[in-house]
Amino acid sequence: MRKRIDDEFTKLCVSRQRKYQLRMKRDRCCTECGEPAVQGSRCLKHLVKARERQRKKRGLKRRYHGTLSYRLEAVVRQKKKTAARRVEIAQKPALRPASARLAGLPRRPGVHKPPGRNKG
Repeated sequence: MRKRIDDEFTKLCVSRQRKYQLRMKRDRCCTECGEPAVQGSRCLKHLVKARERQRKKRGLKRRYHGTLSYRLEAVVRQKKKTAARRVEIAQKPALRPASARLAGLPRRPGVHKPPGRNKG
């Protein structure tokens, strides 16, 4: 049998679900899934879901781009872009050293000739 949790919420006259939410909020975790909360009491995924749920419920057409969920989404999107660029740069093949060019080794496919005089 599991050990009983004894903390500041144990003796409150509220439901077990509410106690769970209060514990999650105290620990700065999302009150719906338990992941680390970005800001407030929800993770980014549940912030966006709540925003869209409220828009649908209220019949709103406009989007208020200055709200917290939009700003946090933009930050996450920017981080993903920079991480993807880093991976892309890391996977690019390195240029051949000058000694290989001077030795007359064949060029790798995809590496263009240096700019010079064009015939034509």
